[in-house]
Amino acid sequence: MEETRKSPLGYVEGAMRKIAAVCLMGMALMTGADVFMRGAFNTPIFGCEEIVTILGIVVVGFALPYAHYQKSHIGVEILVRRLPRKTRRVLGLLTNTATLFLIAIITWRMFLYAASQAKTGRVSMNLELPDYMIIYVLAFGFLIYTLCLIADIVKFFTGKSED
Repeated sequence: MEETRKSPLGYVEGAMRKIAAVCLMGMALMTGADVFMRGAFNTPIFGCEEIVTILGIVVVGFALPYAHYQKSHIGVEILVRRLPRKTRRVLGLLTNTATLFLIAIITWRMFLYAASQAKTGRVSMNLELPDYMIIYVLAFGFLIYTLCLIADIVKFFTGKSED
């Protein structure tokens, strides 16, 4: 994992992780401030729900590569860890390949969808922020996740993958 951290992809993942953490903190602060404003002054923060939603999208999209490197995705560990090492490695390759196929399609379609939203000029309801920018940000997160999956598959075939 240290080798991955020193690669350009590792640096991008680290920056995305920090941005996701800041956005998560921003979500909590915005929500707390909105609750305080509603309770203390009976005045909500205009567009707070949209801002929290956008920050949540950034958190999800930018946390994907980190979750992948931490292996914190859902797995059937109780069964898999009892398998022989070679079988676990092959199973990991198959899982990464299937995930790569699915995530690559999602990424591609998200970029196409963002482009179509940019042409229509759709904006958010209250703050009138361009929807396509938010979709591009999420698509970027999926793109980096796709590159992480490709890197893991390459490591498998070069013999540098961890078990």
